[in-house]
Amino acid sequence: MFRTRLVNFIRTAYKSHRRTIVTRIRNYAPATMGLLTTACCEEKLKEFDVMWDEGSLEHDFLIRQATTINVNAATQLLTVTLVAIQDTSERLREALTREICLVKQALEWGEAGTPPHHWDQLVAVRGSLCDLKHNLHTLFSYMDYAEKLATVAAEISYLSGNIAASDAICERIDHACRTCNAQKQLTHELQQESLELQQQAIISSPQLEDKLKHEAKDKSKLKSNKN
Repeated sequence: MFRTRLVNFIRTAYKSHRRTIVTRIRNYAPATMGLLTTACCEEKLKEFDVMWDEGSLEHDFLIRQATTINVNAATQLLTVTLVAIQDTSERLREALTREICLVKQALEWGEAGTPPHHWDQLVAVRGSLCDLKHNLHTLFSYMDYAEKLATVAAEISYLSGNIAASDAICERIDHACRTCNAQKQLTHELQQESLELQQQAIISSPQLEDKLKHEAKDKSKLKSNKN
């Protein structure tokens, strides 16, 4: 290891330099002076050994390496969960847009002018909406735990001295939070539009709501019979 070689090199240079100094002092000083100097150098050498403990350096390196692996794993979990949230949110908004279009068409045509397959499409869209909402809620729960795990990884990296990894994961957490909030806002706007349109449909044409309920019950019965 590079650090071990560097420590051994410094030790050798230090010992050689100490021997030269001690030899020169003994040539020009009494024996007692040489002994005192040697004792002083030996004491300094012990302090040097404590400061440059090879085991300590290796442990620090291994800890920082482990924190880097932990940060990479937490970053991957954040990325995968965030991509799943974005994909599911887009599919949910597409289904909401489809539902809004179908409800508007049903309001425009009226109960008598709305073809039967139109109700089937509307019921199918509402079924997919229910599944997508459930999946999205689960993914947001995953993201909460992923953020907690990433936060712990950032704290451990900072304490171990791996500042670069800690800053990187903190930026990733912030990006994930902002992206999730943006997805929630976009979905919420469409959900509000769909809810307002359904309220308008109930007020203006109550028979459409009854028709939709009957169609939904019929679809659920068919599914249960098939199962």
